[in-house]
Amino acid sequence: MTDTPSTGARTAPRSEAAARVWARTRPSVSPRTWSLKRRLSSAFAVAGLLFVVAGVALGFGLASMISAVNLQVTRLDPAVRYSSYLNNALINEETGIRGYALTHQASFLEPYQSGLATEPGDATTLRQLVAPYPILRSDLRIVLDQASRWHTDYAMPAISAVQQNKTVSVATEVAGKNDFDAFRAALSTFNTEANAERRAALNQLHTATDETIAEASAVGLLLILTAVGSWIGLAAWVRRPLESVRREAQTVASGELNHQVNVTGPREIIELAADVEAMRRQLILSFDDVSYKAAELQRSNRELEQFAYVASHDLQEPLRKVASFCQMLESRYADQLDERARQYIAYAVDGAKRMQGLINDLLAFSRVGQPGAHFRPVDLNEVAGQAVSELEAAVEDSDATITVDRLPEVTGDRTLLIQLFANLMGNSIKFRRVDQSPVIRFTAERNGNEWEFACQDNGIGIEPAYRERVFVIFQRLHPRDAYPGTGIGLALCQKIVDFHGGKIWVDDRPTEGTGTTIKWTLPIETTRQVADVA
Repeated sequence: MTDTPSTGARTAPRSEAAARVWARTRPSVSPRTWSLKRRLSSAFAVAGLLFVVAGVALGFGLASMISAVNLQVTRLDPAVRYSSYLNNALINEETGIRGYALTHQASFLEPYQSGLATEPGDATTLRQLVAPYPILRSDLRIVLDQASRWHTDYAMPAISAVQQNKTVSVATEVAGKNDFDAFRAALSTFNTEANAERRAALNQLHTATDETIAEASAVGLLLILTAVGSWIGLAAWVRRPLESVRREAQTVASGELNHQVNVTGPREIIELAADVEAMRRQLILSFDDVSYKAAELQRSNRELEQFAYVASHDLQEPLRKVASFCQMLESRYADQLDERARQYIAYAVDGAKRMQGLINDLLAFSRVGQPGAHFRPVDLNEVAGQAVSELEAAVEDSDATITVDRLPEVTGDRTLLIQLFANLMGNSIKFRRVDQSPVIRFTAERNGNEWEFACQDNGIGIEPAYRERVFVIFQRLHPRDAYPGTGIGLALCQKIVDFHGGKIWVDDRPTEGTGTTIKWTLPIETTRQVADVA
């Protein structure tokens, strides 16, 4: 047997010599190789610059479109509308004056007065709307001048003549008609120019909209190209180099230690590959040491086998002689020995026998896992029956009741499994309660990828504080005169279960005196269910 290192030990820091070996075996990386950080920074900087340029262009396009919309909606359309209001006001005024001149009735002046009230507001609004347009400002000035002339040359003289019960002169009528026609002509010119400006603004709006759509499409295309470029860049700079490192590492891990790890890509990936290459070289350098340790292990195993042979033959023979001669001494000189002498002889015989038992148990413990174990399908129902047969005398003496539920068939070593069941049965019989006959039950159930077995009894139980110690070799919880044994039974059970790829433990029980349940598992991959037996 070989010693197992403590799992709680921490790995010692690498020595300076090991660090020097690592530095010597690690391949160098060219400083001219761009790192992944530098590549990504450069790529994102270029993409960011393109997005800034595209964003600025898109902003200018949106500003131009908003400006065109403002011209169309907030100035030119209202200017045309208010010119229509001004025209309607003048027409109402002209109609009212004519009706008043013919009928001399004041009610006919209402349209005139209404138009006269709205005309200044319409004119003021028009001046504000056309302020940015010199031509429209000039046309509007002519329109308003013609309207004012019509008021001066015709409207006011006509109202004055009617109020004086006079007839409006023909000259006044002619002047009024000419002024109103001039007003209409000037207003038509204004509307023509305003519509021309509207069409120009609309064309500007269409142009700005088309440019904005084109710029937005360019930004979207840039986003798509950036995403595609990022995917291609990450694939070229990260995914493919990492896959190459993985393939190279798998090649080395498969046993081809002479395969040199060589990867291209960013500096970080190359450094990772250099570390893998350094590990490969160190593995090659460590082969001699591993071969030496393997030879030492083989030598140690041979020495252990030699010790097992000596323990099973040479050590037990003197013990048998000691026990035999002590018994002969007691038999031949019984009449010459006092009670104390006979007690001393009994102590010597008992010690020799216990020593033989310890040696035999230790040999059985050491043989578990040694070469020569034969794994084959084993019916655990038959194994449990064989264990009961081996303990037949103990079962009869204790009046024990052993129940075995339907158990699966497993792949394992039959002899070791019989020993496992026999040890568990023997423990349950040994640690029984004085006022009850032992009742022992074996069960099995599938739990995921393994079988979970249980051995339940009604014995004295195990206190929670000792449930881990019972699996330690030579650990005893009771005096030898109360419960005989070497303290190796459950330790041997644990080693057998571990050898078969399972684990064993004491099931939780709240208090002592309610019995004990030992549970253990075996992998399901090497087991198959046995058909029910009638």
